[in-house]
Amino acid sequence: MIHAHGIPDENIIVFHYDDLADNPNNPYPGTIINLPGGPDVYKGVPKTYTKADVTPENFLAALRGDEKLEKSGKKVVKSGPNDRIFVFLQDHGGEQTVMFPNGVLHAQDLNKVLIDMHKQNRFKEMTFYLESCYSGSMFDKLLPNNINIYAVTTSRPDQPAYFCCYDSEWGTELATDFAKAWLNDSDHSDFSKELLSEQFEFIYKYQGNEEAMQYGDLSIVKETVGTYMELEGLLSRRKLMDKQIEEYVNELPAIDANIALNGKLELNHRDCYKQLVNTFYHKCYNLAENTYGIQKLQTFANICEQMRDSSDADIAVNRLIQHCDRN
Repeated sequence: MIHAHGIPDENIIVFHYDDLADNPNNPYPGTIINLPGGPDVYKGVPKTYTKADVTPENFLAALRGDEKLEKSGKKVVKSGPNDRIFVFLQDHGGEQTVMFPNGVLHAQDLNKVLIDMHKQNRFKEMTFYLESCYSGSMFDKLLPNNINIYAVTTSRPDQPAYFCCYDSEWGTELATDFAKAWLNDSDHSDFSKELLSEQFEFIYKYQGNEEAMQYGDLSIVKETVGTYMELEGLLSRRKLMDKQIEEYVNELPAIDANIALNGKLELNHRDCYKQLVNTFYHKCYNLAENTYGIQKLQTFANICEQMRDSSDADIAVNRLIQHCDRN
């Protein structure tokens, strides 16, 4: 999800045991889904720490930017006083503990690292989402409210967390109440407008069996999700693309701009569509690098379906080239 919102892989560190995709009980080897009938969420996931490397010691060392770990070839957090850090940790939990596949993370050790990172000016702000049973106990009365860290937990200190989304084909639950709520909000929200407080309220109301909690510096909740995740530049570029496409559509003769920009016409004029997509890719935006533009391809389908003859397609292609050259 973080990658989908524009954070590059070089800024992402992933700990996952990696025992699901090739598990003999997996009905679709090499894939992982998190909702019944959902898409594969495994392909392309960075494998920073897997198998025996998924330990609480490595997690804390990576978080604090341990030089010895980095010299061994592992990625660690290289941050300074102007950086924002987001952490999502999900596993089984108990009273002031999180169970890693190889060891136990204790609340006192986690909070000590967080406090030390603040003292060392290792971040401007940090937001920490923790999903486990009794997850509130990892921060309750332990995380200070004056070190620029905002933490959200799945449940109260004395409360278990719950799985959801049973899939009969896979024979297991595919997600958790918290993760489903968080991902659902992320899929349908404008990060440039939604506040962290609004995201928390959505999660809180969405959950049915547990009570999400907040700890630490609650002033951070007044910021937008996009601001916190450093998406200002990305969102600005997306708005620019939106503006450019809208201006281009409005320049086309005999085209209903509203249908072109907002419609979902079935694609039949494939030659026209191919020309426009290829022109957009090569003359305007490399869609392999600007994946937001893929969402705009429906506009080209809508344009082609309104064409009256083949010459209209040539006009649309030439206008697109001219428009991109100007911008």
